[in-house]
Amino acid sequence: MRRMSVEAVVMGRRMGRRGRSRVALLLLLGVCLAPSLAAANSYHDFLCRIPYGPQAGRAAPADDVTYATNGGFFYAGDGCEGGGALYAAMDGEVTHLYGTSASNTFTAPTGLTIAGFTIWRYESDAASKPYGSPASNLLYSPGPPSVQGLCAEIEGCPYRGSQANPFDPSNVVTVGDHLSGVTLIQWSAACGGGPGGECPASGGPGSGSLSSQYDVYAADIDLVDNTPPTVGGVSGPLVAGGTLSGQQAISFNAADGQSGVYGGSLLVDGHTVVSRIFDTNEGACQSLGVTSDGQRSFEHAQPCKASVSAVLMLNTSQFTPGAHSLELIIDDAAGNQAVGYNGTITVGGSSSTGSSMGSTTDSATASTIGPGSPLAVRGPGNGANASDEAMLNAHWTRTRKVTFTSRYGATDQITGRLTNAAGQGISGAVLDVYETPAYEGARTVPLAGMRTDPTGGWTLSLPRGVSSSALRLQYRSHVNDTVLVATAMLTLRVYAGIALRIAPRVASVGRSIHFNDVSAPGFRR
Repeated sequence: MRRMSVEAVVMGRRMGRRGRSRVALLLLLGVCLAPSLAAANSYHDFLCRIPYGPQAGRAAPADDVTYATNGGFFYAGDGCEGGGALYAAMDGEVTHLYGTSASNTFTAPTGLTIAGFTIWRYESDAASKPYGSPASNLLYSPGPPSVQGLCAEIEGCPYRGSQANPFDPSNVVTVGDHLSGVTLIQWSAACGGGPGGECPASGGPGSGSLSSQYDVYAADIDLVDNTPPTVGGVSGPLVAGGTLSGQQAISFNAADGQSGVYGGSLLVDGHTVVSRIFDTNEGACQSLGVTSDGQRSFEHAQPCKASVSAVLMLNTSQFTPGAHSLELIIDDAAGNQAVGYNGTITVGGSSSTGSSMGSTTDSATASTIGPGSPLAVRGPGNGANASDEAMLNAHWTRTRKVTFTSRYGATDQITGRLTNAAGQGISGAVLDVYETPAYEGARTVPLAGMRTDPTGGWTLSLPRGVSSSALRLQYRSHVNDTVLVATAMLTLRVYAGIALRIAPRVASVGRSIHFNDVSAPGFRR
């Protein structure tokens, strides 16, 4: 991790007869980082709170933020989980020496840079005296010593933003998407002034006052990944040659040490017919889908795993006999793509569609309908902005993890969002939901489906009494389609609905052991 030393120096200057001091800022950077050109392949990382969409305001982790203090009675840390902020503060009950400070620093993970960012912040600074002035500041590196200029009471800046409402418009600070080679963002609270100076206390003992503070309630950081994933170990029937029929597999290994391996697609004759996320990384690698620029959005700086081994299945029966082009495309979280395979497959037998992709087919004879099939067969689109390249985000309302443990009889909820490749919400779409109970031999049964709202969002309340199950949600982009374009899988674990009292716990051969359901109504404990 790169380290940066910052010294805020407040220069005193006589102004008229009253001799008031004016605050100026000098930042001495301990490192010099060489700039580089930023690529278009980027994604959003949210800190402290989710700033947009149906989950706006929910606490988010603060990956890659470090905290530092230089001097006593300074505070730096993460209070986001409890509804607070990422904070740097100077205690107001005591005096402080010039040059002491607290800071929070977000450092982009190795191999990534920052193209731009928006933060929602509040800062305040108490009264100054000559050569001692509480001051707060925001900077990025390499870059200017201050984004907005130093905030200090003697500069006419006792505070900036609103402490009452984290998302108040006055709290927004935006640095555009033009940055090059930037690797860190830092906000701080410090005692500025001049050598030998001292910042005065702003309140008496027990007042709980702060002389300087910089609180960040939420951050949206645009991270750039210029490196595509790598693919190797491609094997399986789809690439082995010969004539194919039915479901066939292609297996491979993929790696990306920057944003991580996101997912992949199989394209037949230029049409995407299979697309999925390889490993959701317990929900971290599922895009929140709440930005309007078409980029993915996550709440972790490195959302996806650095390496995966995966298998994709292709139903060759949906294609006409003969040769078809096949491409395997792998992409990382930032949208960089790598071609894992580009070749030709040969399909044998008689096609279930009775025609080549793109030609007209009678819907009565088409058993496999989906991307690449003629629209005359498929029917109208499933929702506004319906797309063959859709992303179905799904998670439990109480956790971002794929697996959720609940108590028997509870009413649990799943929520998420359906978006197209441009990041637009697909509204009014019908989603299918299926449950497969966890016991051996259980049959998959449909649950009540639901329709997405005007933003593409949705929420499903599971029926009471649902047992431990695997839940599958799926989206078909057109009416009558049999090929899915987006799926999501979740797991529910449910504690048993009964409690047993066992007596005795130790018995000899021939003695009885009694099991009593102590959860049954009327049982006397």
